[in-house]
Amino acid sequence: MEQSQRLLNLTIRLVLLVGMPTIFGLTVNHYFSQANLYAIFQAFAFLGIVALGLSVTMVAGEFDLSVAAISTVAGLITVKFGGDSAWLGVLYAVIFGVVVGIANAALLPWLGVSSLVTTVGSMMFLTGIGFWLAGGRVLSYGNLDVSDFLDQNVLGVFSPRSLITVLCFLVVALFLRYTTLGRDIYASGGHRKAAIQSGARVGKALTIGFVISGGLASLGGSLLSLSLATASATMGSNILLQAASAAIVGGVALGGGIGSPLGVAMGVLILTVLNNGLGLLNATSTQILLVNGLLLLMVVLLDGRLGSILAAPLGRLARRKTAA
Repeated sequence: MEQSQRLLNLTIRLVLLVGMPTIFGLTVNHYFSQANLYAIFQAFAFLGIVALGLSVTMVAGEFDLSVAAISTVAGLITVKFGGDSAWLGVLYAVIFGVVVGIANAALLPWLGVSSLVTTVGSMMFLTGIGFWLAGGRVLSYGNLDVSDFLDQNVLGVFSPRSLITVLCFLVVALFLRYTTLGRDIYASGGHRKAAIQSGARVGKALTIGFVISGGLASLGGSLLSLSLATASATMGSNILLQAASAAIVGGVALGGGIGSPLGVAMGVLILTVLNNGLGLLNATSTQILLVNGLLLLMVVLLDGRLGSILAAPLGRLARRKTAA
């Protein structure tokens, strides 16, 4: 049953990834133009890197509500302290994100409460830090050469910023699949008590999960601020809901233990393709939110009880073929 359920889930996401561009291609002029495909991958760059980090904590059975605030403060740090060297500003921002990730992980056993509680506290604290750093202003970054470099066209549809996001997906996928700590992250989210009894390093796995989440959120916010050559206390403030939606659409279970970077990448692409196409059809922001919500509900239903009902015939068919 589990194999047939996974096959059904993958089929649903592939149908969405192929079907939506096909529909938009038939209804929107120049949808498959190089410029529009470039715009899709630019949107993928920021949403993808934040959703990837968030998904690691979800796989570990936790949830990092502070990713949006981390990305915002990281952008401000990059612009404010990276004037002489943009890459030094990025380094400062990533170190900041890693430190916040370590702090979030350390607070879990110390306070003995859910990660939802600890990270909402982090989110509120960092939001205040962001407004303090911005000082009520939109900060500008003077070195536009860096912006031009990050957004220059590569292979027609990519940019250095979107390729960095693709590289992050590859590195995290290899880490989760081929390292002991990566497997411990899955074990921590699947059956934590059993994982502890079997000797899995649950505490270290959770720390690494939050470090990845904080580090990637800060990297995404830092690169976005350099790309836009601006930073503010509200930049990226709505990314949390989008990132969580992309992870869930990509097959990450809220209960933990299930999900993959490939699935998250598919979820991010599904949302970016959908939002891009609706925008080209002149849909309002309200209409786009409604469609996003309906899509999320549909995926949750198909991943849950309805999906089990639909997967049952697939399982029986597979068993018959095996028997034959």
